[in-house]
Amino acid sequence: MSAARRARDGTQGKQPMQIVGVCRFSMLGRGDWKAYRNQPDEALETIYAEKAAELFTPERMEARFATFLNLTLASVAAQSDQDFRFLVMSSDRMPAPYQDRLRAMCAAFPQVVLRFLPPMHVSEAQKQIMAEEGIELADCLQFRLDDDDCVSREFVRRLRRVGRMNEKQAILGVSFSQQYYCVTDGPTRGVYNWYSPFFSAGATIRHPRHTVFDYGHFQIPRRMYAITDPHFPNLVTHRGDNDTPRHAAEILKKRGMYPAPADEVADVFAKHFTFITPKGLAACGLDHLIQLDGSPQRERRAASA
Repeated sequence: MSAARRARDGTQGKQPMQIVGVCRFSMLGRGDWKAYRNQPDEALETIYAEKAAELFTPERMEARFATFLNLTLASVAAQSDQDFRFLVMSSDRMPAPYQDRLRAMCAAFPQVVLRFLPPMHVSEAQKQIMAEEGIELADCLQFRLDDDDCVSREFVRRLRRVGRMNEKQAILGVSFSQQYYCVTDGPTRGVYNWYSPFFSAGATIRHPRHTVFDYGHFQIPRRMYAITDPHFPNLVTHRGDNDTPRHAAEILKKRGMYPAPADEVADVFAKHFTFITPKGLAACGLDHLIQLDGSPQRERRAASA
């Protein structure tokens, strides 16, 4: 942070507030994945081999590269406040051509710190990278973001403001609670308005000892003082045919998800997600629902499915 900015913000002489995003890209290791839950250590190598066979299939990798570049990294690059770091944790068992491709992709974004790691718990991996980068847990707000989701271009700016308003709170949880949940295919394909505090996209904590992955994201407000802000939405993607029961119409309704009206979707994209290109729309399955009109203002309008 520059001296001029610290003076302007009234933080002269104080430790600058650091903001760190964390993303797992085809990583192997314990965490909040069901495959590893309650498994003894001696079973892990077998699980690693099984998960690697799933993670590194060409079809899956192509889909992940598309969403990661056109949604996740696009939202990183578009932030109105660029003073943050974004840790990308991947697997050293990833085939070399994919590693090379991921390195080249991440190199274009100055905020990104990429590491290929042996199988380990995701929280330990995060602590290891933060130590290498000289980042103290106590001095930062740390948020998580999956490789097929993105946040509003005002996310970091607003998160910093919330942090400063609560700078005396050593342990803090923050959630931008409005989600636009995109079912990208299947019979319920579409964009759903979903109020879901502490959903994984953008879930944030400040803690002197623990990482954001030490908590199930929905458990954060049960474990610490927490704040929600519904004004800066996240965009979440999920393939419907990968989880048909979850995306049945009655289940979506039961979870509080409702189809977002076309004008609402257009307004949200114009305000928060202007960085999403036609490739981004295709990556999250919205190319049949939303169109870019090609004008210099890049206004968005919704089209009926």
